[in-house]
This record gives sequence, structure tokens and C-alpha cells, in this order.
Amino acid sequence: MVNSWILTLAVLLSIFGPGCHTKGDQDNVPHKNQDAAIEKLTVFKEQTFVAGSDVTLWCADNVTDVKWKELIFIKWNISMQGKKCYLGLSSELGPNNTCKDGKRLNHTSFSLFIPKISMQDEGFYLCDLSYKGGSKTVNISVSVNRLETQLDSENGQRIAVCKATYKDTAPTLHWEPALNFSFTNTSVNEVGTFFIMENHVHLPDDVIISTLTCVASYTSVSGSVQQKSTLDVTTQGEHTVF
Repeated sequence: MVNSWILTLAVLLSIFGPGCHTKGDQDNVPHKNQDAAIEKLTVFKEQTFVAGSDVTLWCADNVTDVKWKELIFIKWNISMQGKKCYLGLSSELGPNNTCKDGKRLNHTSFSLFIPKISMQDEGFYLCDLSYKGGSKTVNISVSVNRLETQLDSENGQRIAVCKATYKDTAPTLHWEPALNFSFTNTSVNEVGTFFIMENHVHLPDDVIISTLTCVASYTSVSGSVQQKSTLDVTTQGEHTVF
């Protein structure tokens, strides 16, 4: 019984502890085959979220069927911009969290909770779940979008500006309600690791509405996402961020 417990502990330590490296072609071949097998069994997903929202990532669709007494271990490996960390839990070693940024692992559903997600949380989230009777692995690519509107002026002409910041998937921008704008222009600039799409519309002098809403529509494998920012066109210098 003692030997069995020691063996289980050694396996868990090899999972949650630092990785080891081996030399030689003969040692590398099994690792390459193992990596290929893991890649084939891994479910890949792409999800896009709105900045500032609370997010829950799931390790699998039916992971709630896994009971605590059946759990061997679960580990979320997270690779963000300039930062790598993980959250883990095992029946033998208990919880472990190296992220220290508000992310939490649900000990019942084994899901990952991200409070008020921001663009700094963008990256890859790999969940590895092992339990008595099977295992589940999912790799989620997480993108976060930001939308801003502001009211500018040029030579007495009011200009409504909509600015969408994104990393991978470019949105389509439009205004609601739809008006017959005298001039509209859309541009895209790369800033660091992000892209910024701006749409400028010149407002007619006789426009009678008090607000305009910019709508950014994103498409991804997981479905369509819309983000909205409403602008007060009666107040110069108005700036709204969503």
C-alpha cells in the first residue's frame, strides 16, 4: 500500500513539477510519438470575449460527470503575452496556483474562472484532466476585443469615431441607427501585438439624434460575437470605452 502511494505521488510530481529533458535520438523518439498522440486526442477551440466580462472556460462539455473521488489530477496550463502560469488540482497534492492574478479553478466543475477579462489575458489555455476511467484534453485559444467611441471636431464639423482593438480576427464596424453620412473612412493600424481599426463618420449639421451606437461584429469558430459602444453626439469630447 505504501509503495502504491509513493508511485502515485511520484507520477503527480512529474506532472506538476519542472519538466525534464533527455538527450539522444533514442530518447527523443518516444517523446515525439507521445506528443503526436496527445495532439491527436486534444480538442482545439477558439473563443472570443468582450473586455471587462467575467469568463468561464470549460475543460470538456460533460466534465461535470467526473466526481471528486474519481479525480486523479487536473491542470490548466496558460500561456499569455509575456507570462506563463498554471492552476492545478489533484486528489493527493491538493490545489496549486502560480498565476496569482485572480484566475480561479472550480473544484467541482474543474472549470477556469477569469474575472473581468482583459487583452492581457489573451493566449492559449490548455486543460489536461485525468480521472479513473479516462482523460480529457482541450486547448482553447482566447481572444479579447475592446471597443471605444469618441466625438471629435474638424473645422466645425462633428466627427464620430469608433475604434476597435483586436489581436487576430478583424471585426466589421457599422453605426446604428444607419444615417446618410456625408463622409466615412475606415483604417487599420498595427500597434505592437495588436491591431486598431478606426471608423470615422462626418455627422450632418441637421442630424437630430442625440446618440449613435457603434457595433463591432466578430466571427470565430465558436460563433459570432457583437460588441457595442454608444456615443453622445451632443457633447464634444465624449469618450466611451467597452
